[in-house]
Amino acid sequence: MKGGKHLAVQLLRVGRAAGAGSRGGLIRTVALLCAAAALTFAAGALVSAAAVYGSMEQQSEARSPRVLQGHPTEKPIALWKPGFDVVGGLQYSVVSVVPLTADAPPPPGVTAWPRPGEAVLSPALAEAAAAEGSSGRLGRDVGRIGEAGLVNSTERLAYVRPLDSVVDKERMFTITGYGAKGPYIGDPQFAEPLELFALAVIGLMIFPAAVLVVIAARAGGEARDRRAALLDALGASQTARSLVNVGEAGLPVLLGAVLGLGSLMGMVAAGISLPFTGFTIPAASVRAAAVPLGLTATACVLVVLVLVVVLHRHNASLPTTRPGIRSRRLPRWWPALFPVSLLLATRGPGLLAPDNPRLFLAVYFVAALITFATLPAVLALMVAALGRLLARLGRRRGGTGTLVAGRWLTAQPGVTARLVAGFVVAIGLIGQVQLNTSRLSEPMLAAQATAQRIGTSVLTVATPRDNARTSAFLAHLPTDAAVFSLRTGPAPDGSVLSVLQAPCEELRAIQRDCGGAGFPATVADRDARLAELARWYAPSGRIQLREGPLVSELPAEESSQVVLMAPLGKNLDIAAVKHAANLQLAVASVVEAPGGGWLSSALLRGSRVTWVTLFGCFALIVVGLAIGLNSIAEFLRHSRSFAPLGVLTGRRRLFVSVAAWVLLMPTVMAAAIGALVYLWLSGPYTDPVVGAQLSWPVLGYLLGGVLILSVSIWGCGAWSAVRGASRWRPAAD
Repeated sequence: MKGGKHLAVQLLRVGRAAGAGSRGGLIRTVALLCAAAALTFAAGALVSAAAVYGSMEQQSEARSPRVLQGHPTEKPIALWKPGFDVVGGLQYSVVSVVPLTADAPPPPGVTAWPRPGEAVLSPALAEAAAAEGSSGRLGRDVGRIGEAGLVNSTERLAYVRPLDSVVDKERMFTITGYGAKGPYIGDPQFAEPLELFALAVIGLMIFPAAVLVVIAARAGGEARDRRAALLDALGASQTARSLVNVGEAGLPVLLGAVLGLGSLMGMVAAGISLPFTGFTIPAASVRAAAVPLGLTATACVLVVLVLVVVLHRHNASLPTTRPGIRSRRLPRWWPALFPVSLLLATRGPGLLAPDNPRLFLAVYFVAALITFATLPAVLALMVAALGRLLARLGRRRGGTGTLVAGRWLTAQPGVTARLVAGFVVAIGLIGQVQLNTSRLSEPMLAAQATAQRIGTSVLTVATPRDNARTSAFLAHLPTDAAVFSLRTGPAPDGSVLSVLQAPCEELRAIQRDCGGAGFPATVADRDARLAELARWYAPSGRIQLREGPLVSELPAEESSQVVLMAPLGKNLDIAAVKHAANLQLAVASVVEAPGGGWLSSALLRGSRVTWVTLFGCFALIVVGLAIGLNSIAEFLRHSRSFAPLGVLTGRRRLFVSVAAWVLLMPTVMAAAIGALVYLWLSGPYTDPVVGAQLSWPVLGYLLGGVLILSVSIWGCGAWSAVRGASRWRPAAD
């Protein structure tokens, strides 16, 4: 037994020594370390996300009210009503609270009840409101919500106690305490479900990391072939060969897992905000998941080591340990499908399914899939042609590096094509994810168009049936705004009648006659402000204009709201209007431009693109490492064939020149081709039938990432080739 353990330890040591002294050993070590780190970090991110969502649900339940209707035997403590407001274009929760007893406990995270007309804000909301210049519009700011009352440090939430004059007891819930399942407030209402978030992490983090693991496990095939042949000659068993392979990979894999988990935990402990999103991972949630994170890191180590062993299984009848892949040539017509599929992806959906979104996307996805599948073959042809061109230029101008690079590209177009295709496909696929995430519905697109046409020159304000409160609100409005009452109710013929009513001077301010019914405002009105009102608030598309009082008694079947219009060419101060509405009408009164609710939804959808950018950059870095390390390994393997040339001539710059043509130039070309493919394939997605939005920042980050990786790959490849050539000695190999 002791002898078996001693032999196992010896075999592990042999593997470690063999890996350190083999050709390409440094590249393989770096590849395994990076692969283990990336996989551990990605898997840890998934576990952390689950922990954060679980903590968010627990904290949401802890602050959710216990409504008297569901707990009739408990003592009422307060009136409670949820609402919404918008800051920076994004919605957040506003909760109106009124204590019923002197000893009533305030909401979690609030140290003392605010007085009438006062508000307690979360730190993130206070910061956003100050940046927008809208501080104090909910009421006098008297404090901050503590961590106990927030699901995360970036949550926007406000507790407001309305003035006694605007407390609407009939519309408020009577609560008996806190700690119930729903209704939820704050960020949980706006967050994507965990299932969708996990799908993004798996697709854009774990999958690229798994690709890197496979490539790292397969690196260094030439040295493994020699070692496997020696072990076979010595009569080693499969277990012995596996132990040697584990010994070779064990240390870098362990260090990589420690690096990946340590990076994640260090980022959380330091409270670093995630790039692009500004989100700070709650440290307490991640600390609570320390055991699952440790088990995840251990599992990642085992997965990588198992793959190293499985992918290195050696068959004595075969001369190599590299995974067997049937070599077959693609049909000659395969590259010809690329332009056809590219044309079908951009023009086919509009021709075959102009009014059917599902068929539209089906045609697009099939064509895009064929485009990505045929792209490597087209790139291989381009690389071979480029290699022939470089070889001719090298011969004509006497450029040794150009000549060698040209012949290398001509002889090995597949290696370079895979390098280029990998980056192009990565950019294209990440772009597809971004486009799919940014898809907007037709009302969202219409709201964006309305905002571009009229801005905030028109505002609508929801008003109660209490005329005294409405009159008090009108008295606090900006003096330069024209004020109208928009009334909606049934017409004698059964249709819905919309009427814009105001005193004569207000009608004249928008160049309309006072006497008679006048011409109605329609969606084609010459005044864009009236046209947008008709588009969003008149079911018939027509609004009658008439002279009349702003405040009057309404029949039960009618509803009304206040409409404010700024002078032509100007916008209204929406913060001032909201402040007046919150004080005189109700807390979190609905004050918005036409289509404002849909515009907020569109902006919320757009804000999620930042997560795609974050995950996409991680995916691009990991894919770049995978492709780059594989390309460097291939370059070093072939560079040994012209190492004597560098030694005999003494020109080590030869390797820098060849690496520039073989590694740097293709990756720069990949950035350009990837951008073209991204832009070309975005055309159908940005069609109104689909409603996606092209993100130039995402494209810019992707291109910048590829260019940085290209320089890194070139530098590593050139340095490794020069280092290898300096140690080259003639050998009978």
